[in-house]
Amino acid sequence: MQRVTDTPTTRKPRAFYAQLHGLSGVITRSAAHVLFLEPESSAVVTLTPAATAALVVLGEVETATAQYLRDLAGGRAAVVCGRQMEVG
Repeated sequence: MQRVTDTPTTRKPRAFYAQLHGLSGVITRSAAHVLFLEPESSAVVTLTPAATAALVVLGEVETATAQYLRDLAGGRAAVVCGRQMEVG
């Protein structure tokens, strides 16, 4: 059996999907602040330490978007889930 080496990433994620007080959006960091962007109302909220208790951070935006595009292009998940079941 071969070992798979874990290659460390050299880039830092820039944006994450998140929920703040039940609203879905994206968090990102500016030069001095962490911002929550809520796309439906175009609201931008500067997060404070007190607001972090109501914050749920989900997946990285770049990784999720790349996976979505791979699935649209017929990626491995689409191939596996789209196979016809054979009855023998």
